[in-house]
Amino acid sequence: MKRFLYLLLLLLIPCGLLSAADGSGHRMMIGYGEGLMELNGKNDIVWHYQDPEIELVHDVWKLENGNVLFSHRYGAREVNAAKETVWDYKVPREKGKQEINACQPLEGGKVMILDCGNQKILEVDRDHNVTLSIDLPDGGKNPHTRYMQARKTAQGTYLISYREKAKIVELNASGETVWQHQLEKTDRPFTAIRLENGNTLVPCITSNRMIEISPGGDIVWELTNEDDLGFEIWYPVGAHVLKNGNVVVINSDYHHREGTKNDVQAFEITRDKKVIWTLKKSDLERGGKVPVVERGTKMPSHHLLGIQVLGESFLLK
Repeated sequence: MKRFLYLLLLLLIPCGLLSAADGSGHRMMIGYGEGLMELNGKNDIVWHYQDPEIELVHDVWKLENGNVLFSHRYGAREVNAAKETVWDYKVPREKGKQEINACQPLEGGKVMILDCGNQKILEVDRDHNVTLSIDLPDGGKNPHTRYMQARKTAQGTYLISYREKAKIVELNASGETVWQHQLEKTDRPFTAIRLENGNTLVPCITSNRMIEISPGGDIVWELTNEDDLGFEIWYPVGAHVLKNGNVVVINSDYHHREGTKNDVQAFEITRDKKVIWTLKKSDLERGGKVPVVERGTKMPSHHLLGIQVLGESFLLK
């Protein structure tokens, strides 16, 4: 009987039929449209943060001291486990003119910030001094659609995801372009992760795919809805590459006109495209997260965006 159950387990995991409620998941921090939450390995929500001032949490990081750093539409903030604000960077609350879409903890307590309103990459210290400012190549007229996430790499360069112009641009600290890749017109990149092999992993929102690009511009790996995952890829947004090479991906229903059909909100995938684990709507709702009915689509959506798998490398998300 035990052997039968073991064989059944081996069959279910690649098919994506196991959720973290079965004990196969990860401890995670997730940012979403109205806040952020920490989940344990069984997808129980063990910590939850919301504030009326907070919306559009693209980026979230649980730090070594237990505090949580995150970006939101009008700034970046660090809170402690008691939900007290210990550091706050703000831009004017001018919708349509200002937007912060990414942050990243750096050495010495500094924070990298993607300022979409002013089209800049900033490095800011704990006293709110801007220690580095890089002007970005133009991203278009609308701050909301200019850029998504940005990342400082291990090499000290900066990867910026251009949403509207469908491209990835890499700059050095002087603002010079050292690498770029033009995506398909139907792609809208959410983030760009520099892998240890020098390639760049890019989740593309509107084309429902994830691609790995070589320095020479070749697509060396791709995940699409043509792959038999057992569910559809909707909007792949935040991602975290694990030590074992697998990738945990947010599969968002944000603004999707068929969002009610999207059951799988996140998943872990291997390089040979086997699904190891899924996070489902029922997991979130069991934990008390309430979906929001969007004004435009009239669909109840959970709005998941940014993700961090706890215990994994900061440089691979």
